[in-house]
Amino acid sequence: MKHLCCLALFLGLTGYAFAQKSQITGFILDSASRKPVEFATVALLQNNKILEGATSDVTGKFVFSKVADGTYEIRITFVGYQDKIVRGLKVSQDNDLDVGVISFSQTAQQLNEVRVVEQKALFEDKPDRLVYNAEKDITIKGGNAGDVLRKIPSIAVDLDGNVELRGSSNIKVLINNKPSNLMAKSIADVLKLIPADDIKQIEVITSPSAKYDAEGTAGIINIITKRNNLQGINGKANTSFGRWNDNYNGSLNYRKKSFGVSARGGFNKWRNLGENSITRLSTVESYQTTLIQNTSFRGGGENLYSTISAEWDIDTLNRLSAGLNFYDGKNAMNFDYFNEFSSGTANPSLFTRKLYRIYDWDGGTLNIDYNKTFKKPKKEFNVLTMFSKEAEDSYYNLDQLNAENIIYYREKSPNVSRNYEGTIQIDFTNPLDSVSTLEIGAKSILRNVKSDYRVATALDGSDDFQDVPALANVFDYNQQVASAYLAYSRTSKNKWSINAGARYEHTFIQAQFLAGKVPFSNNYGNIIPNVSISRNLPKNQKLKLSYSQRIQRPMLWFLNPYVNASEPQSTYSGNPYLNPELTHSAEASYNVYIKESSVNATFFMRQTNNAIERIRTVDSEGVSNLTFQNISQNISYGLTLSGSAKIKKKFTSNGSINLYYNILNSPALQTQNSNWMYRLNLNSTYDFGKGLKAQFFGFFNSPRVMLQGKIGGYAYYNVALQKEILKKKGSVSLGLDNFFAPYIEQKIQFSSPTFVQDGMSRFFNRGWRVSFSYEFGKMSNQPQRSKKSINNDDKKGGEN
Repeated sequence: MKHLCCLALFLGLTGYAFAQKSQITGFILDSASRKPVEFATVALLQNNKILEGATSDVTGKFVFSKVADGTYEIRITFVGYQDKIVRGLKVSQDNDLDVGVISFSQTAQQLNEVRVVEQKALFEDKPDRLVYNAEKDITIKGGNAGDVLRKIPSIAVDLDGNVELRGSSNIKVLINNKPSNLMAKSIADVLKLIPADDIKQIEVITSPSAKYDAEGTAGIINIITKRNNLQGINGKANTSFGRWNDNYNGSLNYRKKSFGVSARGGFNKWRNLGENSITRLSTVESYQTTLIQNTSFRGGGENLYSTISAEWDIDTLNRLSAGLNFYDGKNAMNFDYFNEFSSGTANPSLFTRKLYRIYDWDGGTLNIDYNKTFKKPKKEFNVLTMFSKEAEDSYYNLDQLNAENIIYYREKSPNVSRNYEGTIQIDFTNPLDSVSTLEIGAKSILRNVKSDYRVATALDGSDDFQDVPALANVFDYNQQVASAYLAYSRTSKNKWSINAGARYEHTFIQAQFLAGKVPFSNNYGNIIPNVSISRNLPKNQKLKLSYSQRIQRPMLWFLNPYVNASEPQSTYSGNPYLNPELTHSAEASYNVYIKESSVNATFFMRQTNNAIERIRTVDSEGVSNLTFQNISQNISYGLTLSGSAKIKKKFTSNGSINLYYNILNSPALQTQNSNWMYRLNLNSTYDFGKGLKAQFFGFFNSPRVMLQGKIGGYAYYNVALQKEILKKKGSVSLGLDNFFAPYIEQKIQFSSPTFVQDGMSRFFNRGWRVSFSYEFGKMSNQPQRSKKSINNDDKKGGEN
């Protein structure tokens, strides 16, 4: 009898234990945007008594485990949303309950002269990207987008404004998920157009899904500008002035019920000053030349940008939107070259060159988009179109003076180029069930690039310029990219997630020349796979593994055969016969959250075959020529460690270490170069209270290698102080940059079997800036649907 009682007790406890293993799961989506609601509080109740609490994750998912048999209700609460109660949830033994998608409605509030402040960390690790909340960073006030990108752990921006991601410049930069044709010319120039005060977030996507265009071997950088979804008329004005930059920008928004229109614009004026020196020793077939050159440069530019957009929610399921963007810029530089040139055994020749160079460029983009959602959550259909035109006119004027300071040679060269582009894209997203989604789509891009350049000389130093037909040409380049993709994602109940897909892109090319080169055509197809697997571990830990292929097509600056001889001893030109690069990329990352701190570790490997490299050669006359060739294999291994912590209640800090090993190998040139490189950065903020904050930022870039040389390292730092004024509707800030030294020095060396060139550059960037911003208008908060837009991220951008 005793044994029977024990057995009965054991079976009863065992049955109770099994009953405790049932789960209740579900997803919380915003009722208007159909996006997941993160960090919502979910309470499990029975007979009006709270039994357990949970929080929704980044996908909107919540889980209650070990739920006994019975009938329950769920209460969902979150700031800015109406409380939601789901009743009558019945749980039976050994049967998990999936309540599916729960729609969560925002609360409409009248906000009379009150700001809405969203509390976010400076950095957020999302499942597929790193997000930097720039609007929380006060050290960027008065700067531009380049200053903002410098703050991100895996990104480096050099002293000329060129951008690298994990040591590679093969990236694609988007603005609000959209391309800019101007980015194809020079990322550095376009970043100067975008005020830092206008940037809300920066997203860094190192393993893009098949939905993204396959371009960008290192990844995608998406700059998201501030967007106002509030009802009524409202706006914001910003101004800043400093030693090197002046910025003026503002926005005006109007929204009433289902219709909204917004306008944004800005003006940027910049100045620079610097000097460099080079010594080049060349030996071609035992014939030796030496060039010693000291250069001083000064210049500046004015850039204007504007955008206007409109949205009309036809009904709760259909939206029509349009946008028009315009950019205009003019940059001018003056160079003074002091040269000593030696050739063979002849006496050195001394001469001076004065060079004036202008880039005058503008561009416009028109988007017309249609978005349809369905009553089935997360189901969506989009038709997106984009039409754009870019114009760039470059010009240089050169005077060469002898030792007596008399002009004896003159040269000028105009280059007029135009870039036209049209795109149509169709996307369809269909949830297969509560945990898996299928995405399919197709896209077509048509491009036409034209360049017309001439060169004229005056040998006697007069104004009588004569055209040189042998140096003139007309370049007409047509490209079409047709693509389709299929992507599948699943987030299972056991905390495993997978995202897999493939994209096919076919490229058609035709190019014609007026003279000098043979017309050609080319077409090729690429299948681009990707897969990403992640696992949520106990105690707020996450592990992720991913693999993808990426393709890199050259764009105008790489292709245009125009020979820029503005500095006759150092010319450069494009190569119209370049082929695309193909890159294999893999990474493994680990995240852990400990209270209000986080740590991320990512290991990555990247291999690029047929890599496009800048190649320098020196002829028998001692002239250095720079062009581009598919001539190298590049391999990178790297580790990124980053973290953030709240050290005290008012003091937060985040920092990172990027360490990677690069191998560049070219059997054709019989050249190999490799070394370790690293980057350190630190960002700290102290909140004094009463609207007063201080912030420090600094980084150090180690020397890095190129196929034919290396570039020295350098450090950068700044501090800022910001005070809220005018009842928190305005703010004023003061920033100081590199205040301990008047300039930054950077060494650079190029070498090959026929020449060695050593150089030193000085960039004068010790500066200050004062900024002021003010928000105005009365408005009410209303939930908004998400907006879709085209991403043309399939081209390799140029650099200066």
